[in-house]
Amino acid sequence: MENHKDKLTIVIEEYWRKVLPDAKYREIPLKIESDHINDIIGARRAGKTYLMFYIIKKLLDEGVQKDATIYINFENRKILPLTSEYFNDLIEVVYAKSLLEKHNKVFIFLDEVQRIEGWEKYIRSIYDEFKGRIKIFVSGSNSKLTESEFSSLLTGRHLTTQVYPLSFSEFLSFKGFNHKKEFLIEKDLAAISEYFREYMEYGGFPEVALLRSGKEDLIQTLFSDIINRDIMPKTKRRGDIVEDMAYFLCSNSGKLTSFSKLTGMLNSMGIKVSVPTFEKYFSAMKDAFLFLDITIFSYKVKDQLQYPRKIYCVDTGFINFAGFKFSEDKGRLMENLVAVELQRRKSRSPINEVFYWKDIQEKEVDFVIREGLEVRQLIQVTYASLRGEIEKREINGLIKAEEEFNCGNLLVITWEYEGEEEIKGKKIAFMPLWKWLLADGRGWDIGSEINIGNRRNGF
Repeated sequence: MENHKDKLTIVIEEYWRKVLPDAKYREIPLKIESDHINDIIGARRAGKTYLMFYIIKKLLDEGVQKDATIYINFENRKILPLTSEYFNDLIEVVYAKSLLEKHNKVFIFLDEVQRIEGWEKYIRSIYDEFKGRIKIFVSGSNSKLTESEFSSLLTGRHLTTQVYPLSFSEFLSFKGFNHKKEFLIEKDLAAISEYFREYMEYGGFPEVALLRSGKEDLIQTLFSDIINRDIMPKTKRRGDIVEDMAYFLCSNSGKLTSFSKLTGMLNSMGIKVSVPTFEKYFSAMKDAFLFLDITIFSYKVKDQLQYPRKIYCVDTGFINFAGFKFSEDKGRLMENLVAVELQRRKSRSPINEVFYWKDIQEKEVDFVIREGLEVRQLIQVTYASLRGEIEKREINGLIKAEEEFNCGNLLVITWEYEGEEEIKGKKIAFMPLWKWLLADGRGWDIGSEINIGNRRNGF
């Protein structure tokens, strides 16, 4: 019978001998040159493992030898049952193979590391003992990877990278379409239009984007995997109840609501759950990156806790095939895409926070971007193709919020209309959603560097 060390050694040897799977470029910055631990978090199958493979391939291209890298997936059946002894075994393998003598630095990649209880103190010990000689990457499908005990044990020792499903820019790259041209012609715009419709309907999970048929079935499988493998273990309830809650939240994505209201709606449908239980389960769903929420803009924490919140799903594919259908409410799908993209940009600029705003006269702004204590941008989202289709309430909400926050950066994200106007002395920019999404990585501001030959792009 193999002992723990033998099993781990076999897995490492198999990794060294195998050809790495193809890993496509992701627009996700990682500080590989830093000695800090890189923790990579995000929804299951959003691309964390392939991001690790991409990093390994980059290292190999730069001249690093394959046996100077070690990759271990703690969901690999060959190393079950899991034990914390694997961390000591790992260092023994490093010594047994004389890796520190053969190489200037050893790079260790530990996938789904949270599966081993108490992993944090072992990783810290390895980091402290081998800083500068062993570079560690860890990944997990739960936000708790970087919270509680982890944060206190690894304060000042780690850098966090959050992986979301593909941005629209990444989606186009996965499709083999180069949108970063100096000038986009009519043919390019027609292609972007079709790709954008696919992205909006089926979402951005990498496997779904690359699949030619059967996308709906795969989306439903991914949804169930997140619930069964990352949420259910954190709850003490029948699986069908948790799944019903997830389907229900998908159907209510982007709506202004409260936990008590959502609980009442579920109870009226025969799904019996209390408010505290709903909050507990929603917290588990957030931790698994299935949903995110934003609160009202207020300098008072009490207001943020008491007022209704907006809940969004991490992927529009889940909304379309686990909640309401694609054709029924494009406006809410657009808003969901914006919410996720704002969170993606926030993960790269943690000083920024995202809220919604509403006053006592019911004037509302979909997204308020705050940098530190200053409101930096106000954004409305509307399914409008023509200027005349943009409702007055969208404009009035922006103007009222601008007066309250003295923020001159006003943006209306539309389906198709583009332009800039001065209304009541306030300058407002209008930009199609696809174009705003392709400004990914260029900051939070309105301006876009994408040149198009025709503002009427036929979406």
